[in-house]
Amino acid sequence: MKKRLILFTSLLIVSILFSTITLSKSNNLTQNSGSLVIVGGALESSNGDIYRKFIELSGGKKAVIGIIGAASTKPYKYSNDFKNDLIKYGVKKRNIYIIPIAVRDDKTTPNVDESKWAQNVNNPEVIKMIDKCTGIWFVGGDQTRITGVLYNKDGSNTPALDAIWSLYNRGGVIGGTSAGAAVMSNPMIAGGNSFGALKYGFTDKYEDYNDQEQGPVYATRGLGFFNQGIIDQHFDRKARLGRLIVTLLANKEKFNLGFGIDENTALIYYSGKNEIEAVGRGGIVILDVENAYKEDNGAIKNVDISYIEKGDKYNINNRKFMINTLKETTRGYEYYEIEGPIINSGILSPNASLRNLLSFDLMDNYCVDEVKSYSFDTNGDGFELIFKKGEKSQGYWAYLDGNSDSYSVTNVILDIIPVKITITHK
Repeated sequence: MKKRLILFTSLLIVSILFSTITLSKSNNLTQNSGSLVIVGGALESSNGDIYRKFIELSGGKKAVIGIIGAASTKPYKYSNDFKNDLIKYGVKKRNIYIIPIAVRDDKTTPNVDESKWAQNVNNPEVIKMIDKCTGIWFVGGDQTRITGVLYNKDGSNTPALDAIWSLYNRGGVIGGTSAGAAVMSNPMIAGGNSFGALKYGFTDKYEDYNDQEQGPVYATRGLGFFNQGIIDQHFDRKARLGRLIVTLLANKEKFNLGFGIDENTALIYYSGKNEIEAVGRGGIVILDVENAYKEDNGAIKNVDISYIEKGDKYNINNRKFMINTLKETTRGYEYYEIEGPIINSGILSPNASLRNLLSFDLMDNYCVDEVKSYSFDTNGDGFELIFKKGEKSQGYWAYLDGNSDSYSVTNVILDIIPVKITITHK
């Protein structure tokens, strides 16, 4: 069994590597060097790494940030909450605008009807406000409200959306959480869950926010700032692996890559380098379906799945992972020797999350080459998920914060097989 020693010098390096980000002294924006800060939802106010990165990319001490609450049923309240967070992290109050664009009335402001703000997408004064900004932030809620207000009925851009694109193209940053993350790609996933996606495919019906958590996939037009793949959010907690894979396969001619972002975690996209970086307290799942395919019986084969965390990067041009150099490879040096078969069945299984299944159960376990997981409904219709080590599969491990395990996993192979389950009570 492998023995892991953490040297004092390594701890010093960790301290230096993950020290607090210093705010930039300049907001020099370069043409076509825009960045994206795409957060998987549930962003905690204490998550300084993400806030500081967003502020840094917006120009540091010279940052001018606009907040758009269009996705929310309380657009002013949640925009103002984010404004207060920015002030806490050093942005000057006078440099933060709550952009008055919304579609729902905020009941916490009885003297203002924010639903009337929808018409402001054509208001020259609001456009001037956006033009002053070096960064734009979309709060969470329902992503269809954002696209519904920023596109005209004929599908063309509103002046407000053109202004946001202009900010991005001149080197500004666009960020958002939850619904504000979902809108970044085109197509945009707006509804459905993984089981519904795998069993039923797609739907063209979407009624309200509740459809985000059930049934087949509802995918529609997003804003498309991130043009390198498809985004999904709340990824591990809401078990959205299946719906992202189904959406990717349906759009394979356009995109091979999908990015599932955990809560309280940001995917930072640097357009100039066509590179992403993981920041925050969770991870990012990267799916590559270039060599994946679907069989006549509905089985999905050969999906490439990877997982990265804080300090890891991925170059989209050459599909190369740049894993935190403090992490050691695990393959050939596995810590665990747990005999298989390992069946991960959810709440009664150790390592029930996707991240832990890939790392603890599979890549850091010498005795197994695959791990299986099952999901099924009351009719007995289900799916067998088989996660397998391939020739390129690799795991990476380190203690980066006390004795908490930090893992990255690259190039695991996933097959999803339809099955029929029979339950017999004893």
